[in-house]
Amino acid sequence: MKSREEKTGKFAALAVILRVLAVTAGVVAVIYFAGLWIKEQLDRPVSSVKINGEFNRVVRQEVAEHIYQSISGGFVEVDLRRIQTRLEDLPWIDSAKVARSWPGGLEVTVIEHKPIARWGEGDALNHRGEVIVLSGSADDEVLLQGLPQLIGMNGMEHNVMAQYHALTKVLGERGLAIARLEKDLSRSWSLVLADGVEINIGRDQVMDRIGRFLIVFEAQLQQRWAELSYIDLRYFNGVAVKWRETEKPVDTASKG
Repeated sequence: MKSREEKTGKFAALAVILRVLAVTAGVVAVIYFAGLWIKEQLDRPVSSVKINGEFNRVVRQEVAEHIYQSISGGFVEVDLRRIQTRLEDLPWIDSAKVARSWPGGLEVTVIEHKPIARWGEGDALNHRGEVIVLSGSADDEVLLQGLPQLIGMNGMEHNVMAQYHALTKVLGERGLAIARLEKDLSRSWSLVLADGVEINIGRDQVMDRIGRFLIVFEAQLQQRWAELSYIDLRYFNGVAVKWRETEKPVDTASKG
């Protein structure tokens, strides 16, 4: 006959087993219901889209249509990168950020291109030198009024924009603003200032030649600036200028 201690021990072991089984069942239940919840989230459709940004050139409704056309699958399965890429392919959109907003929404932030210069005759450039293709509408023309014009071969946009930034910095410190900057087929640089004075820079040593010009500008030309029409920097040791009536070389050094 089993002792009381043996019976008590068996009951205790049985209780432990039952508790383990209860905990295991609880864990299984949690996993099961968690699985159901995840499946529900995967199947949940996108219920709302919030679109942020300043809409001056981009049409908000057009952005919304492209977003909804790019949505496939449930909320968790939506390809955010696909939506972003599609939006950034639209004219006038510089960048887009797309994020999920629980429990079933998307939040989209759109940043428009900000043109800082004309490019050629009909398009524009942003500050990175990226082309903004325009439609040629009257609204586009109004938008571009007062912007400098940059001209160059296709594929040279970044180079021309970088040169424009560099020249604007040094000339702007003397109150000289660029209205037109061109890099022609021979890769020679020239510019027209806002007051109409033309400057022929040449191909090489662009910033060195501009530096030499600024020395002459401060020493001799600034006082008679209104009389100038043309400046030629293609000289080794000086510049030549054309006055509005006659041509008077400031330096007759050999041309380079």
